[in-house]
This record gives sequence, C-alpha cells and structure tokens, in this order.
Amino acid sequence: MRVLQDSTRTEDLLIAEQTTSQAAFRQAVRRMRQSDAGRALLAERPEIIPSQVDYAALRQLPIETLGGAYVRHLDRNGLSPDVFAAPNPYVSDPDVDYLLRRYRQSHDVWHALTSLGAQPHEEVVIHAFTFAQLHLPYSVLIVALGGIKHLVLEGRWATLSHSLALSYVAGRRAAYLLNVRWEDHWAEPIAAVRHRYGIVPFRA
Repeated sequence: MRVLQDSTRTEDLLIAEQTTSQAAFRQAVRRMRQSDAGRALLAERPEIIPSQVDYAALRQLPIETLGGAYVRHLDRNGLSPDVFAAPNPYVSDPDVDYLLRRYRQSHDVWHALTSLGAQPHEEVVIHAFTFAQLHLPYSVLIVALGGIKHLVLEGRWATLSHSLALSYVAGRRAAYLLNVRWEDHWAEPIAAVRHRYGIVPFRA
C-alpha cells in the first residue's frame, strides 16, 4: 500500500519484491542450472555494482554501445547502482538471494535494451517484459496496480492498450536474459547485443 501511494519508495519496493518472488526465483535457479552460462553465473556470482564494474570507463563508451547506453540511462534518471547491492533479509536461499540481486542490477540494462525510460508509466511497461521472462508475482502487482495508477488514472490509453502488449511479446520472444553476463558486452554496439538476444526496442 505504501508503494502504491509513493512508487519512489525503493526500500519498500525491494521488500515487496523479495517477499513475493522467491518461488519464481527458485524456478529461475533450476532453469539456469540447465545451461553452461547459467551455471557459471551461479558459481561465480558477478554483480553489476561499483565495486565490480568501472562506471567511469562505461561513461567513456559511445552511447551506441551497451555500456554507454546503460550508464547514460542511470545518469539521465539520477539512478545509483549502489542501491541494488543491498542484501535480502527475507531470503534464506543463497542462490535465490544472489539471483534477486543480479536481476535488480540487470533491470536497468533491460531498460537500455528496450529503450524504456524510468518514468513511472515506463516502469509499469517494463514489468510486462519482466513477467514474460520470469513470471514474477511482483511484476503482476506492478502491472495491475501500477497500471491503474499510472496508465488508467493518468489517461495513458495508448500505453495501456498498445505498449503493455508490445512489452510482453518482446519479453516472450527474447532469449532467457538471466543467463547473460552483460559485463562481457559493455563495449559492443547495443544493436548487436539486441540482435544476439532477440530483443526488440520500443517506446511506451
């Protein structure tokens, strides 16, 4: 209820996410263990946080690269990757704990790949993409309840009728993105990364 009243409450968003999505992330762990890339991520546990990623170097990359587009998304919207390094006090499974953090840290990479900004209605739209990928109950809550607040009550009828469907279809058609080590692709053209993983950019 607090998140519905104020969708900028990051701490409440994280609590809601970790208390509703653990079963879905246990399924994600099982799926990742079926591929070499997924097993490597679970074993090595890389994180997209300042202690492991050189954000100054990313800012030197052209905007047409994945790393350049990602870091400009953060800077343009006043976002800090430090927030997503926080532990999950309501999660006891170490694999689920890691994967929750990894998903959160990848969330803004997904924003760059889909060309969605960070306005509240765009966050609703990207959760349709996320639901198609991961089937998170949290994403259902965001689309349903956030959709009422940011799409219906704000009169964003085109977004409600068109962009949510585009986002869901894009998520279904894309490769399974939790298996991707984005750190290996920072310097690549973002168009090439989209092509490799079947991601179609769009705008809400």
